[in-house]
Amino acid sequence: MRKSERAAQARRELDRRFEAANLEPIVARPRSGWIRAIRGALGMSQAALAARLAISSPAVHQLEHAELNGGITIAKLAEVATSLDCSLIYALVPNTTIEETVQAEARRVAASTLAYAGRTMALEAQSINPDHHNEAMVRFAQEIIDRGDLWRASPLPKPNPA
Repeated sequence: MRKSERAAQARRELDRRFEAANLEPIVARPRSGWIRAIRGALGMSQAALAARLAISSPAVHQLEHAELNGGITIAKLAEVATSLDCSLIYALVPNTTIEETVQAEARRVAASTLAYAGRTMALEAQSINPDHHNEAMVRFAQEIIDRGDLWRASPLPKPNPA
């Protein structure tokens, strides 16, 4: 199986997994943060959590503040989760499907490259038929994906104005 086929298969599998997951209820972090929200729902004081973590009560306050500001490490958050009898779930959740992200980037790279080619052709008094341009862009985008170098592909540099 070619690299591009393996990547396409991986995209389909991840897209299926994300589609099946109901992440909506946990996407938005509680205003107070997850640590404080769970601790409060358990009726656990900062002192009790501090004892479970073998740290001071002010350190628990600092952890809760660090979570809100994005300054807590995943390792520390996992330790706190365990002390609260919780599991830490860490995931990067795509805003669209992974396939849509790949297709959009391929179209962007293809459009940029073809626009450069069009400008070069215009300098030579040649032009691209708009109907053929769209077909060429779709084909070129798929070629970029099939080659497996979508993220290495970069648009050709713009010519320097003379």
